[in-house]
Amino acid sequence: MYDASQFATAMLAVVFTAALLITGQLFIEQRAQSEAVYAINHLLRPQ
Repeated sequence: MYDASQFATAMLAVVFTAALLITGQLFIEQRAQSEAVYAINHLLRPQ
């Protein structure tokens, strides 16, 4: 019984870590995209 509980805890930790990595990657990609749009709209527009 202890082994099953330990395995469940390990799997929960793996799932939680994977979720953090995925959401972090999505956040970084979204932020990079919004910064590129800002640069295009504000820094590269014709005068």
